[in-house]
Amino acid sequence: MKKGYYVKRLKDTLWSTFGINRIRPFKDSFSKEEIRQWKMNEDVQKVHDDLYAPSNPSDPSSDTYIALIIKSIFTENERTNANVIWTQSVLEVIFDQNHISTKIDADIVETWTKTFTDEADEADESVHT
Repeated sequence: MKKGYYVKRLKDTLWSTFGINRIRPFKDSFSKEEIRQWKMNEDVQKVHDDLYAPSNPSDPSSDTYIALIIKSIFTENERTNANVIWTQSVLEVIFDQNHISTKIDADIVETWTKTFTDEADEADESVHT
């Protein structure tokens, strides 16, 4: 997978999914203070929360925003568990207030990926016990 390509697509899809009126894209040239302010902005935090909400509030069975983003980025054949977890990890890095950088590096993505896979493993264990 060409991760740089998919990170760009993910960011573009994030901005277009929520629209400029809900979330202003950060610039790669942002200083640490500017990215900190962006991540702490109430509107940005609300968008993060909304990632996991139904895209149609009057239809709880509608796709979540994160599902719409994944469907926009990957073809049906590319929508593997690994790509879904990777996408969720990159989105969490974008909103992570402890990651004060505009760069999405492999180490921080791997940290989030491990968090999600550990949670999935724990859920599997509790189902089987």
